[in-house]
Amino acid sequence: MLIAYRPDLENPPREGGFGVVTGTGLIQLAPGLNQEVPEQQWLQARQNATVKRLMAIGAIEEVQEQVTVEEIPQDVQTLSNLPLLEAFRVIEIIHDVGQLAEWKKIEGRVKVRNAIAKRQETVKAGRA
Repeated sequence: MLIAYRPDLENPPREGGFGVVTGTGLIQLAPGLNQEVPEQQWLQARQNATVKRLMAIGAIEEVQEQVTVEEIPQDVQTLSNLPLLEAFRVIEIIHDVGQLAEWKKIEGRVKVRNAIAKRQETVKAGRA
């Protein structure tokens, strides 16, 4: 299962990871996309009140397993007309540092600018 964790959406914003204990062990979520979260464990974790709250505000999101080329927006000139969560989703799937830099120049929302900066670092470091 693929789980996105966005600690900057929590109040107050956080930078570290998040862990939840289930009946079969601990699930650790790092900021960004978390791959290979065991599905049975995740089903148990979803029952946790904190996980439910974080899912309600968009800080934790279940992401579809396969991102296809057709789903990657090629014609997005600016992120400013997208809702916050949609802008985060777009940023998470883009690997083009130049495109990210262009968006960062014209983006006015601090959270989106921070997400772009983190994504640029991730791509440059080869962890994307």
